[in-house]
Amino acid sequence: MRIKIALLTTFLLLNGCADKTAKATSKFIKDYKINLKVDEAISKISENLKSKNYTIISTFDHEKEALKLKQMLYPTKTISLYNSKISTKLIQCNASIALEMPIKIAIYSKLNGDTHISYTDPEYWSLKHNIKDADCLNLVMLIKSDINSITTLLGAK
Repeated sequence: MRIKIALLTTFLLLNGCADKTAKATSKFIKDYKINLKVDEAISKISENLKSKNYTIISTFDHEKEALKLKQMLYPTKTISLYNSKISTKLIQCNASIALEMPIKIAIYSKLNGDTHISYTDPEYWSLKHNIKDADCLNLVMLIKSDINSITTLLGAK
């Protein structure tokens, strides 16, 4: 009996860790396959958003951190973007939206070699932080448009 329980537990744990990204995301998480490697995508994002007054204020390398633990991850990085003008105005609308700033975008490779970009849909912030003011909603939609332009630039599918 103990062996059966141990086998079932092992199966459930391993099955829970399987790559189920396509099934696991909500409608608020946007995930797209792109045609570039992780570092190439980050360079293109940086170039594109400079003209829109965004700065990549940090890049976190999850693969590098996993290696410190002698664990393996495929290339996975999270970039943090900031546009002080837009962010300041949004935080004035509702201070809790500071939880979303800086904006985070994940770029990662999968086992099959595909690269993906993933982020929380900024439109969700209006629900999460009860943003109802028209000017504030327009700022949220501006961020959404800016991020959508990135996905288009990267050839998102």
